[in-house]
Amino acid sequence: MKVAIRGAAVAAVVVFALTGCRDGSTPAQGVAEGSTATGEATAQASAKARGESSAPADGQGVTANPPPVWVDATGLYSALPSDGSIGDVMVGGDPTVIQGGDVVKGCSEMIKSPCAGVQAAGLRDMEARGSADEARIEFSLFTFATADEASTMMKDLAEHERKQSAEYGALAKPVTVNTGADETVAMQDGDSFDVVMRVGAVVSHLNASDTELGNVEYAAKVQIARVKSVSNGINPDR
Repeated sequence: MKVAIRGAAVAAVVVFALTGCRDGSTPAQGVAEGSTATGEATAQASAKARGESSAPADGQGVTANPPPVWVDATGLYSALPSDGSIGDVMVGGDPTVIQGGDVVKGCSEMIKSPCAGVQAAGLRDMEARGSADEARIEFSLFTFATADEASTMMKDLAEHERKQSAEYGALAKPVTVNTGADETVAMQDGDSFDVVMRVGAVVSHLNASDTELGNVEYAAKVQIARVKSVSNGINPDR
């Protein structure tokens, strides 16, 4: 089943939330479609949200038990792939990020999951430049309050994609994809792929079409690496 059909559910979460914003709610200050954020600023905001210092105290060094990977809504802009980060030909429009109650409602209605603890969602749709290659990859990120909440939603999202595949006539087969994430579920239906991953308290969904498994694996690795970089206060595009 093509990505345009199976990938619509996750994209609809963002569309649903954006519709809600137009009805009166707005993203938090400093979060706007098409804006950019440095990894350093994101790390400081993340540390503040967890009640931690943004830098280790003098003489303490690096803790042996660092907090789980986490990014705030602003950090999602940097964490989503940028033009050229997946390959020279892969380009897309500005990332879209939405947060708050609209995300909770949209997520729960679209994938039939409570989505407990979801704080923000981001989406970027990329495709190959030019007409020779029809490859398309849709990247979605969801950030949660805790890793446990992210793990629950990640499994619910993977199950939702399996059911979507079956409803359209063919159950997607599982495939192995090495991503660097804490948890990964990947499936293939013809030349379309879904990869659902969790790294710390962040869930990533990659939906691709008209490409090969090796390219999908590479894109998934890049996405997880970017999330980790932003969580650690590093701008992945510098």
